[in-house]
Formats: sequence, structure tokens, C-alpha cells
Amino acid sequence: MKRRVLIIGGTGTISTPITHKLDSDPGVELFVLNRGKQVSSAAKHSPANKEFKNATFLTADANDHEQLKAAVAGFEFDCVINFVIYQPEIAQQNIDIFRGKTKQFIFISTVAALNREYDCVINESTPYGNRFSEYGQGKAACEKVFLKAAREEGFPVTIVRPTQTYSEDRIPLSVKGKSYWSVVQRMLDGKEVIVHGDGQSVWASTHAKDFAKGFIPLIGKEEAIGEIYQIMNTQPHTFDRVYQILAGELGVEYKPVYIPGDVLAHSKQYDFLTSIQGDKRNSCIFDCSKIEAVVPEFKCDIDIEEGLKLYLKFMDAHPHLKTADPEFDAWCDRVIAEYKASLKGLIEHI
Repeated sequence: MKRRVLIIGGTGTISTPITHKLDSDPGVELFVLNRGKQVSSAAKHSPANKEFKNATFLTADANDHEQLKAAVAGFEFDCVINFVIYQPEIAQQNIDIFRGKTKQFIFISTVAALNREYDCVINESTPYGNRFSEYGQGKAACEKVFLKAAREEGFPVTIVRPTQTYSEDRIPLSVKGKSYWSVVQRMLDGKEVIVHGDGQSVWASTHAKDFAKGFIPLIGKEEAIGEIYQIMNTQPHTFDRVYQILAGELGVEYKPVYIPGDVLAHSKQYDFLTSIQGDKRNSCIFDCSKIEAVVPEFKCDIDIEEGLKLYLKFMDAHPHLKTADPEFDAWCDRVIAEYKASLKGLIEHI
């Protein structure tokens, strides 16, 4: 008998490989609920990501209680996976809608929900408390709602926390604007690029295809109900290393301008308070022993160097995706010039 799985928001960076894998599984009857967008930009253009062949699409705004309730009326599921819950009230709505309608509910959270200022080794027991990131605070509040429902009424939730997850059309970068390619283009143009701190914060980046390898075996696993798992590539790298690899592959010189995160956080144009202070500033070593215990076959095959090569190959095959971001480019030029001028004055007085 086929397992009936519902994915809510199944066409994003993290979820697309998972959706494709389940779509091709003969033992799964797959439903995908979104607002009518059936594939992500990467899925549309990548030869590895074909249109979904077997999934049934349900159309609704996942954050609209009545729309979601109506879309799933009459259905029961073995597993519901929601990638797009960010507010605790939406978490509660999902509990109310899927209570008694699913054997398992997987909530996609984030390590940004945690306080990573006082410990660089991060596991599932690391306390909540990201004081900079509203996104992380919202996810933490959602986790608490789900865990309360699990304790008090046995709601069958499994919580999964990824970290920086990337794919064919997006990569881990320190400081960027609207597009990822705009940073690559600055490097190709021989320009300097802004990197937070001194480029040496330690991080872990996970290719979405590798994330799927750890995630999919949790579906239907009874021992995972009521538990929290973080899933990521544990091989660390610095942000400097990301740019060094890109420069090497592009055949250009890496020209970093290091600006403290607490300076970048004051930007009125970009939310670096969330992305830098609330996330990338802290060096993190992630402990994945819990997911490895229940999914012993989990192994990440795409390291950061291979992942960046795949990105550049994908972009070369789809040159129309190499979009410019003149606003970000001008912002970088101005900020670099003003930072260097102020730094020169400081250096003269040290």
C-alpha cells in the first residue's frame, strides 16, 4: 500500500530535491500544495530537475487557514511536511487542521532559532535565543508550539533544523544583494567584494541534494516522532574559502574588503542584522550524531568546492539567469570607498 505524503511548499531550494525523490518513488502517493507555482527557477531550467510526473497538486495559500483547510478536506495522510511555517499562529493553525489527519507532521525549522553566541558546538540541545534574527525567533516560537502540542495531546510532530542549504542556482555568500550572480560578476569585473568580519568565521553549507538524503528516511519513522534533528554537511569551511574557490574557478584574483558585522548591521538597504549578526557571524561546528543514529546511511557527497563548481556550471548552461544587480553593485562601491576612508583615518590615530 502506498504511503500518502503531502508537501506544503515543495518547490523551494531545500524542498525541490525531496519532492522529486518522492515523486519518483512508486511506494508514495505524493501531493504538493502551493499557490500554483509548480517548480522553482532551478527546477525549471535544470536537466536534473524535470517536471513532477506523478504528484497531485493542490492550490492554496498555505498561510490562509480557510484555504488550507478546504484544500485538504477529505484527505488523510501518512505524513505532512511543511516547509513554509514562520509564525507561531500558523503553526497552531496547522495543528488544528491536521490533528487526526496525519500519522506524522514534519516541521522545517532552522538552526537560526538557537543561541549560538556562547557555544560553537551546536546540537539539538542548544538553547533557543537568537537575539538578532526575527526569522530565527519566529521559528523558535513555532517549535515551542509544536512541542507543546506533542506533549499535551500527542501531536505527531518531527522537527528538522537545517543550516545554510544551497543548490544549483544559489550559493553560500557573506554579503549579497538580490541575486547571487551579482557577487560573482563583481569578481569577474576585477572588483572588490565585501566579506563580513575577517572572513574566518567557520560555517557549514549543505547542498540540497545531500540534505534530502538525511531527510527522506525520517518520513514514516516512528522513532522520529516527538524528536528534533539537525541535518547538514558537518564538513566546516570559512567564508573566505567560499570566495577563494570561486576566484580559482573563475580565474580571477580574490579581492576581499572585510567589514565588521556590527557595522554592516546598520545598513538601511539590506537586512544584515538577520543574515550576518543573526546567522553567519558565529562560528559553528554542527553535531549530527543524532540524525546519524537513526539514519546511519546518511552521508554528504557534495563538499563546498564541488557545490560551487556545480553552481558555475549550471549558470554557464543558463546564461539568462546571470542577472545584474546595479543597485547592489553601486551600494558596494560606495560602502567600500567610505569604509576605506574612515579606516584610513582610524589607522593614522592608532
